Amino acid sequence: MDEICTLLATCAGDLVNSENIAKQYKEKTNNKIDSETVNSYINYFVDSFLISEAFRYDLKGNKIINSTRKYYYIDTGLRNARLNFIYEDSGKMLENIIYNELIYNDYKVNVGTFDTFENNKNGKTIRKSLEVDFLAVKGTRMYYIQVCNDYSNELTQNREIKPYTALKDEIQKIIVVNKPIKE
Repeated sequence: MDEICTLLATCAGDLVNSENIAKQYKEKTNNKIDSETVNSYINYFVDSFLISEAFRYDLKGNKIINSTRKYYYIDTGLRNARLNFIYEDSGKMLENIIYNELIYNDYKVNVGTFDTFENNKNGKTIRKSLEVDFLAVKGTRMYYIQVCNDYSNELTQNREIKPYTALKDEIQKIIVVNKPIKE
């Protein structure tokens, strides 16, 4: 159970499922663990308010997708302690903090996802899955929220904006930035 907790700390903010965690556990410990056991451990962590889960939500199909989820530590200090304060990823930490703030303010939070189609270099149509970090809903208020630690390079800007350009609805779109564009 201890190692599962550590693995969840390292992948906080990543889309994972119990099979992914079981595979990582085997790679790290050389011991096999059943995905159902991993799922039970995850449920124990959720029930004990150590972590919280955000479900994937199909933005075009308007339904929950149960295959993968994102897990966030309710207390980021406990996450850091679990990792002995040596695993620094300020982007994941910022995303975790924004998630916690939304939950604290009574928003229902899911991870927005949808497929879009575009042409590749050869002109062939391909499917691309795009993600919005959070779909936050409180009553009639709805927001798409992208979280970005460093927004100073063009590649990052394009990655964060791309889902918004493909969404043609009236939901407010927000990008939360830690390090803004340098002028």
